[in-house]
Amino acid sequence: MIRIRIDVDYPYSSRIRSFICTTLGIPPGKEYLENSKKIARMIDKSRKDVKAYWFFTFQTAPDKELLKLIDNPKHEVALHVVNDPYAELRKLEQKTGKKISCYTIHGTARLLARIMWKRWRSKTPKIPEDFPLQSFHRFSTTAIDGLCYLYPQQKVKEIVKRSIQRDDVLYFHPIWLFQRGKLNRRGAYYDVLRWILNV
Repeated sequence: MIRIRIDVDYPYSSRIRSFICTTLGIPPGKEYLENSKKIARMIDKSRKDVKAYWFFTFQTAPDKELLKLIDNPKHEVALHVVNDPYAELRKLEQKTGKKISCYTIHGTARLLARIMWKRWRSKTPKIPEDFPLQSFHRFSTTAIDGLCYLYPQQKVKEIVKRSIQRDDVLYFHPIWLFQRGKLNRRGAYYDVLRWILNV
């Protein structure tokens, strides 16, 4: 099985638009989670044995269209913690109607990200010892978007092939599906993902 971790921390492919909408709490508009929907369709079309774990923040929860796309055994909804694990878990379960079993922690190393997510006290939220979800950080991951920033496509494919053989979790962010970051050191991975899924 190919396991995929998808951190959905930006609702739009435009980081500026994502920053404004998330910071000001503007309701979802056109193109909301558009890259995520494209990825979901690719996974659904794949004949490979794939399991995708979608880590949503409470502010990037899937809309009705995306929920419908991921409503099958190939997908699982999970929590991407920003500040308050219990409150965010409750909100995400209410929005999705899904029982959530695992979490990751959203990184906010840069000041603008901390402003966007209103993380004033520290760079990392504290997870209570009695928190009922399992941490997905226990798995070894291979960051596809990070590799696509650093290496040519053929080199990335070679690394990914070895990672799958080691049973690593393949990991990426929808925002970088088609674009290359400047500060974030992430690269477009659409063609590599097509190759992984054979679609």
